[in-house]
Amino acid sequence: MVRCSYEYPLGSILFFSSFASSLTERYPELFEGAEGTSSQHQINFAKKWRAYATIIELANGQLDQIDEVVKEPLEKCLLFLAYRADKNTLEEMLHREAMKRISASK
Repeated sequence: MVRCSYEYPLGSILFFSSFASSLTERYPELFEGAEGTSSQHQINFAKKWRAYATIIELANGQLDQIDEVVKEPLEKCLLFLAYRADKNTLEEMLHREAMKRISASK
């Protein structure tokens, strides 16, 4: 088997790449950015801190919880974050609709 300089089998790297692609497809709310509604600063921040930001989000910003979070299965974490993202999107939409109704009634 071909090995890379980091001593990981090439097959495992290809597997991970395929696995990561499938995660992107299964959790679009986490991996597809909202570039149309984000500033370049927000996009750059997300690119730089994506993995760490995910861990911090799951740890509720608590430094002492990071070790516990990284022990959790990846898909369990992604499913939780996808739920939270969808819930936030729904709440934002409901809020916007309520604000439109208030504005229209004035």
